[in-house]
Amino acid sequence: MRLYVDHFNRRDWDGVRELISADARLNVLDRFAGKFADAPYFFNYDRWPWPWKLALGEVDGEPALIVLQRGADTWTSYSVIRMKVTGQKIEQIVDYIHCPWMIPAATSVLLVGNRERRD
Repeated sequence: MRLYVDHFNRRDWDGVRELISADARLNVLDRFAGKFADAPYFFNYDRWPWPWKLALGEVDGEPALIVLQRGADTWTSYSVIRMKVTGQKIEQIVDYIHCPWMIPAATSVLLVGNRERRD
């Protein structure tokens, strides 16, 4: 998952694609469900109107990627991405970017890189 975060934050879409299996499933809640190869996934992230980045973390004790949004003076947790990894390939991505209520609804959010926790 760390490589995914690194490639994603650099907007290295080809590098991200290399980490994803050919038949991986993608579910962007409230927007898309199907094969990753058929999705306009990166286009959506490229057009967000605010600065963002991904971080490794945990939501309610489960591994997740946290979408961080840049505020006036800090990065804040905005949304969640969950994935299923088999071996070295990503088999499934469930992206909650259009469901920002996930973070306030969580019991705990932990950013792994800097050990910042919100309970």
